[in-house]
Amino acid sequence: MKIIKGELNLGRFLVPYRVYGDARRTIVCISGAKQTMAAWRSFISHFVSDYSVVVFDLPGQGRSKILSGSPGVSFEEQVDVLHKVITETNRNGPVCLAAASWGTIISAALAARHPELVEKMILGSFGSKPSKAVIEVIKAGQRLFDVGEVTGIAPLMIEHFGQYIPESHKRQMIEQFRHMSHEQFVSFYEHCAFIERSSDISEFVDLANIKAATLIITGEYDSILDVTDVEQASQRIPDCEFQRVPGAGHFLHWEKADILNTYSDFLAR
Repeated sequence: MKIIKGELNLGRFLVPYRVYGDARRTIVCISGAKQTMAAWRSFISHFVSDYSVVVFDLPGQGRSKILSGSPGVSFEEQVDVLHKVITETNRNGPVCLAAASWGTIISAALAARHPELVEKMILGSFGSKPSKAVIEVIKAGQRLFDVGEVTGIAPLMIEHFGQYIPESHKRQMIEQFRHMSHEQFVSFYEHCAFIERSSDISEFVDLANIKAATLIITGEYDSILDVTDVEQASQRIPDCEFQRVPGAGHFLHWEKADILNTYSDFLAR
């Protein structure tokens, strides 16, 4: 399997990326908050024979670096990073986007602002507005940060919306947070504060402007998303299919590998 490893110097950010495979069609993967490129390993294995799969670390997480300025990374900066990753890594026309959790918001914004770049889009665990449950988790995490007990943040997240992921993934998440720098925690704190302030995705994304065929997929047991809000948001995207997956929580293909077949079926149509 061909692998290209590179870094994009984007002003105040250094963004590492990987391109797996050399197929003509390209899938660009966008991780959730504090998820790294490693979150897409099983996805890459599943799709690399038919697609070139691009993964990268958003600023403030993984191997990315903030070279100057605030450790906080604005929503506009995150959308711009995704735009630059697409334009720098793909030369074969419109791409497919596969996104998880917070990454779905970044993807939807990119697809709405640059519809010519996106052919199809998978939004896994897409949230149209912060639910009461997610606000409660954010406030609990902020309290842990404020008193210096940051090692408690990963167990908090696992307790509330990572209950169904394998034990190996739980350990990886705990280790990841244990080794995060202070700047990465500040970036995460500011990201959570932005979510808390946002009342609805329509404040910064025009869903009606998305031209890509879109699949929104939500786990039956996802405890931090309001499925009614998500389904209503899906109806604002002109070409959108909504699916609720029985037995799955927030971390979809981590929890149920056969969800990757659902993604394949959608992309093949």
